[in-house]
Amino acid sequence: MLDEMGGRGIDTFSSDVCELMPLPAAEATFRSDEAINLVDPFALELMSTAPMRRLVGIGFLGAIDFIRQGSGRSAHRRRHNRLEHTLGVARLANTYAREAGLSQSRRRLLLAAALLHDVGHGPLSHTLEPVFAEAFDVDHHSMTRRIVRGETRYGRDVYASLRAAALDPDEVLAMIDGHHDGPDAFLFAGSINLDTLDGIVRSRAFMEPRAAPQAMLRAVRRWAQTGHAPLSEFDSFWTLKHDVYTLLIGGARGRLLDAVAQAYMKANIDAFDATDFERSEDTLRKRHRQLFELLCLVADRRSSLKDHIPRNWMKDEVMVKDRAFTVRTDRVLNEPNELDARYTQSKSTRRVSIEELVQAL
Repeated sequence: MLDEMGGRGIDTFSSDVCELMPLPAAEATFRSDEAINLVDPFALELMSTAPMRRLVGIGFLGAIDFIRQGSGRSAHRRRHNRLEHTLGVARLANTYAREAGLSQSRRRLLLAAALLHDVGHGPLSHTLEPVFAEAFDVDHHSMTRRIVRGETRYGRDVYASLRAAALDPDEVLAMIDGHHDGPDAFLFAGSINLDTLDGIVRSRAFMEPRAAPQAMLRAVRRWAQTGHAPLSEFDSFWTLKHDVYTLLIGGARGRLLDAVAQAYMKANIDAFDATDFERSEDTLRKRHRQLFELLCLVADRRSSLKDHIPRNWMKDEVMVKDRAFTVRTDRVLNEPNELDARYTQSKSTRRVSIEELVQAL
């Protein structure tokens, strides 16, 4: 059940951030306690549903959030949550729809996809999802589908809101999944999409004060007004995405935080069940305090990890992904369906042990 709808407490942890390449200054990122300029009653009703409100209790980066000490309002001094990211994506969707002069039905479809694209995330986000998927056959994609279709207890309100706005839940899911065949599908389906535009900017803002290009909102506005992608801004974004994956998500400490959390869940799998995926992190913390204590220790570079991580976990292996994002400057293409040829990525996977990750710090 979605039994925790309240805000997520902020604890104090030591900060540990990878050394960063010089990057431009940051734009502000939405906090979940700030107003957002969505005046459509449909959007406001959807945001009031229990599954949406639950996202304030789901960390944006999962275990990697514990790198950050959580004090202050500045983006680099706190953790972010999935609701804040959702609001950021909705802001971009609303801006695009307004500037492009879309009809109400097209605008509402974009807003619904933006607001619901992460509604199925479980506690610690992507970190624990592989273990939940293996043990209980649940991930955020399947949970999102169940919620949007009204197949969960609290998903009924989401389903009712969509139907009242004359939106087909399956069409919303097609937009989220990148399978929609309408004229606006590229905003969620392509290499440059509204979800990652906010997600990467937010991840970089989390890292240090000089966090991310200020150009994303302006770029989306220009994209909508002209019908052509602003290549300069998107080139900078794609380079930023490479840095975020290399230095933060794929950094040694980020990978170790994920690996230790997964090792804990596997070692204590009998204390978990599928319904835990629908809970908030506050609830998970009450039930698994040791897990969060371990994350604090891993985030604290002053601690000797070999003294705290169980010895029998050290040989545990996790799958890690190595990614590289490249701008093909020889491809001067700016139509929505052509951007994937300019913005490319390569990905490989390999298995590493926790011991290797500890040694890499």
